[in-house]
Amino acid sequence: MSQPIPRRDFIKRALLAGAGVVGAPLLHQKLHAHLLPDAAAPAPFELCSIVGDGYFENTMKAIDALGGMQRFVKKGNTVALLINATFDGRAASTNPDIPLAVMKMCQDAGAREIWLLKQTGSAYWRRSSQYPRLKADVDTMRYEDEFKEVKIDQGKSLKSAEVAARLLSCDVFINLPIIKDHEGTRFTGNLKNMMGACSSSTCRRFHFGDSSVLNVFKGYYSNPELLAQSIADVNLIRRPNLCVVDATEILATNGPAGPGEVRKPREVIVSTSCVAADMYASRHLGLDWQELLVIRDAIDHGYGPKSLKEVSIRTL
Repeated sequence: MSQPIPRRDFIKRALLAGAGVVGAPLLHQKLHAHLLPDAAAPAPFELCSIVGDGYFENTMKAIDALGGMQRFVKKGNTVALLINATFDGRAASTNPDIPLAVMKMCQDAGAREIWLLKQTGSAYWRRSSQYPRLKADVDTMRYEDEFKEVKIDQGKSLKSAEVAARLLSCDVFINLPIIKDHEGTRFTGNLKNMMGACSSSTCRRFHFGDSSVLNVFKGYYSNPELLAQSIADVNLIRRPNLCVVDATEILATNGPAGPGEVRKPREVIVSTSCVAADMYASRHLGLDWQELLVIRDAIDHGYGPKSLKEVSIRTL
């Protein structure tokens, strides 16, 4: 059962919401990361995981355990979803049952519009047994190929980025990654998924920086330190209001595209912190999160817990 929101926290959230309205005209100018709303996670950081079959229903149960979608989405809000749906191989993309459950909960909470930050085709949605009854709802979700340049004042490797315009203007941002192996970062989750909201030219800079084009010939994953730091930097622009992580069937080797070894933890993880969720989920790949550069770089930026001891974790 969710706990009542303390009066002090309620007032704080109301003031933050009002500040977002006042700051809206700034989005028409060249944006700076420090001007964007940081609605990532209240303290303490919260996480809920649920294991079992029925991923559509389990996603709803896990979100309900954190207070329900109405905690994050208010009537009239614009919601943006970032789904990892790039690859067709088994266990290489987020199970569509999970974003379909999120979409339905956002609609029920009164969302005015739901936008996709990365385009997903009908073939992706048809993988879900829920799609036939929710097709009309899926068709209402919108996508636009528009990017805006943002300065990242605190970035160490990445000083600016072109990101999806809707990431900047939406009221609520929900990240929907899949946990899997990755050749460049060893692990992909919430933090890495933010590259999906970036333009192709910006993504190339994650791998090669701003230096000579000759770096391309060194290999796409030749500089893991640059890649990890750039991912941590781009997450300074805006962290998710909610992370909904697919750890149901994951690619344990030969990521990000596969084919490779597939594991089936059957777990859905929801969290108010992208860093906490990545820490928690990395165990499914037999990894120590303290050895993952991207998580360490994110902690150095100060937008996540320093350990799982700071995270309120519940399991269903």
